[in-house]
Amino acid sequence: MSIRLMWCSVLVIGAALCGTGCAPSAEAQQEVASRQQHAEGDFCGGFAGTPCSEGYACIDDPNDSCDPAQGGADCGGTCQKETPAACTGREPDLKYVSRDPAQCALIRYTCKEGYVPFSNECGCGCQKLPPACDYNDPNRTYVSRDPDACAAITFICEGNTQGFFDQCGCGCEVVP
Repeated sequence: MSIRLMWCSVLVIGAALCGTGCAPSAEAQQEVASRQQHAEGDFCGGFAGTPCSEGYACIDDPNDSCDPAQGGADCGGTCQKETPAACTGREPDLKYVSRDPAQCALIRYTCKEGYVPFSNECGCGCQKLPPACDYNDPNRTYVSRDPDACAAITFICEGNTQGFFDQCGCGCEVVP
């Protein structure tokens, strides 16, 4: 029993010592905070492969004579804030009022008929309403009302019907 107690004491003391030895110094924490504050426009890339801070991407500097697209090796760049791939400003059915999510909470706007307001990590604006699903259409028989499930379903349409897949689901519809 005393041996177990002794081992537990050793483990606790060892964990405590390791925890204090592995913590970043105040200088290191301040350097990281400073680097993150001033990352926009900082030099990156080059021969040393200098990285950008988290949330920033290294973009080729168009103001220098080195062009990686023209065979330039070890070109330097500047750090630019990364934009999520979905935030192109050309998303279908979205009309932006602002591309700054911080400003979206302060903006009052209304959307025209057929559109509803949206707000996401790319900004805010008006989004086109999806067409309404008519599950009572006599010319359509739904196998599933879930478009994701439709991708995994195999079905056969018989007679004068053909298969359909859309945002409302899938099934068989009468051929006109």
